[in-house]
Order: sequence, then C-alpha cells, then structure tokens
Amino acid sequence: MTDSLQQALHAAAAGSLALSGVAVFCANVLLLVLVALLAALLLRHLRTLTPALLARMTLSLLVATLLTLLLGRLIVDPRPYLAENYVPLAHVAADNGFPSDHTLIAALLLGWACWLERRWWPVFAAGLLAVMLGRLTIGAHHTLDVLGSVIIAGVGLLIAALVPWPTNWLTRVPFSQSH
Repeated sequence: MTDSLQQALHAAAAGSLALSGVAVFCANVLLLVLVALLAALLLRHLRTLTPALLARMTLSLLVATLLTLLLGRLIVDPRPYLAENYVPLAHVAADNGFPSDHTLIAALLLGWACWLERRWWPVFAAGLLAVMLGRLTIGAHHTLDVLGSVIIAGVGLLIAALVPWPTNWLTRVPFSQSH
C-alpha cells in the first residue's frame, strides 16, 4: 500500500533527530498525557458526574472495542515499516495495523472531554491530531488506520449519545455527594 502522507512524514522525521523525538513523543507518550488530563477533568467534575454520563462513556468504549475487533479481522493492513521494509522510529508491534489503538483511544478521550467540559475540546482535538501524525510518522500506521480509528470512535460516541438514558440517571452519582 502506498501512503504518500505517511511516507513523507516518516522521511522527514528519519532525517531529523528533533522531528524523530517529537514524533515518538506524539506517537507513544502524548496519549498518557491525554489520559491524565481526562482523569483530572473527571476528578474536577466528580460531584456532578451522572450515571448517564458514565453509561455513555462505557457504551462508547464497548461499541468502539467491538467495532475494532470486527473490522480488525476484516481489514488487513500490514504496518508501513513491514510493508515498506524499514526500521520504525520507535517500538511497534508486528500485527495488523488496522485500526490504530492509540488513535482510537485519543478520539474517545476527545469525545468524553466534550461531554465533561466542552471548552477542553480544542486541547483534546490537538492531542488527537498529534497522536495520529505521530503514529504515521514513526511507521506504525497508514492513514487508513488512523482515520478508521477516528470513525470507529465517532460511531461509538454517536451511538452512546443517542441512547435515551432513564431520566433518573441524569442526577449526580451517589458516591460524589458530600457527607
């Protein structure tokens, strides 16, 4: 599979120690930063979390996971470093490249952050884009893999958002009440 975007990003980073370092950070470390940021948002909103929000988050994760498992068996896309026979810029698994788990999680985090506190969406959107570009640059994924992950996460988020949760689930979670 020829992926001009992935090849150009990889070639640029392979020729620059600074770009390579940024790519590895974006591909492998930035996701942990986004998870920590979402955890901080959850703690900030602990007193206002509702069962509906927690159920939406759980359902979106479940739907995205099931779609990932199904589509990962149907769409076979060898990772770029294997298909093009080069050394990736960071450790990368040798399994099917579709979809990108890192991108999928970053996209879910973006959706969840929007549900928690909408003003944080630009930060999470920038993080998602950086993770996507990092995964492409290090040679872990093709563009199809990262875009497919965003679509899968989007479907999971959409389905969870459209579920009519019981009205009593719209009140805060009992464990978040002060005693």
